[in-house]
Amino acid sequence: MVSVFSFLKGVQENTARINHYELGHNGSDGGCDCIGLIIGALALCGFIWPGVHGSNWAARNAMSTFGPINSASECFPGEIVYKAKEHGENGYDLPSDYRNSPDKRDYYHVGVVTSVKPFCITHCTGVDGGIKRDNTLGKWRLGGKLKYVDYDTEETPMECLYKATVHANNGYPVKMRKLPSAQSSIILQVPLGATVEVTGEVDTVWAAINYQGKDGYMMRKFLSKGDSEPISGTAVAVNRADLETAKTALETALNIIDKLLVG
Repeated sequence: MVSVFSFLKGVQENTARINHYELGHNGSDGGCDCIGLIIGALALCGFIWPGVHGSNWAARNAMSTFGPINSASECFPGEIVYKAKEHGENGYDLPSDYRNSPDKRDYYHVGVVTSVKPFCITHCTGVDGGIKRDNTLGKWRLGGKLKYVDYDTEETPMECLYKATVHANNGYPVKMRKLPSAQSSIILQVPLGATVEVTGEVDTVWAAINYQGKDGYMMRKFLSKGDSEPISGTAVAVNRADLETAKTALETALNIIDKLLVG
């Protein structure tokens, strides 16, 4: 059995390598489908999926608890959530293998609750890049615990992968956002030189971070990995002032050279 923290880390690692949606794949070659995100995450933790590669099989065979979800506040990290259609609904297409099952729902899509504050369901679907993150419950109406994940250990913060220093060439604080999107709301403006804990590398652009007890996302280009001491705000200001002085001196020297050449 895999710990819920290892599983969530596996989900993050799997999303980072997925670049397109492809049926029957688990992310190991860049392609992935919805259940493949979960199967690939478990594989990264050393666990081999024991059954059929399909969300309908997972809903019927791989869940230790399962039931309706009425609100996002009921969800928990690592929860497996499903979208389903009832018999007779438009788009209902239950695979033939399950047509004799007492449960007639078609569990056509599956995802993982990767965060509750901020709320986020991560899933693999047919969008550009293959990975989508939902910050509302929407049509995710059923969920529960996966048999192969240990949810019973005491909750602790997401494991820190490494510490990083915040930097930016423009000298301004860097935005920590609610979700990994430039359009997402801002949680904090993190000062330059601050040290943050990187808890996950979402993709090539974004990292999940913890700063002063708050979880959010920041663009990876603003994070320097390493054990160097944080740069103080004063030091940054002095360095910028020195650069401005050097720029002025260079411009003056160039003007003198131009006058000499003309003369």
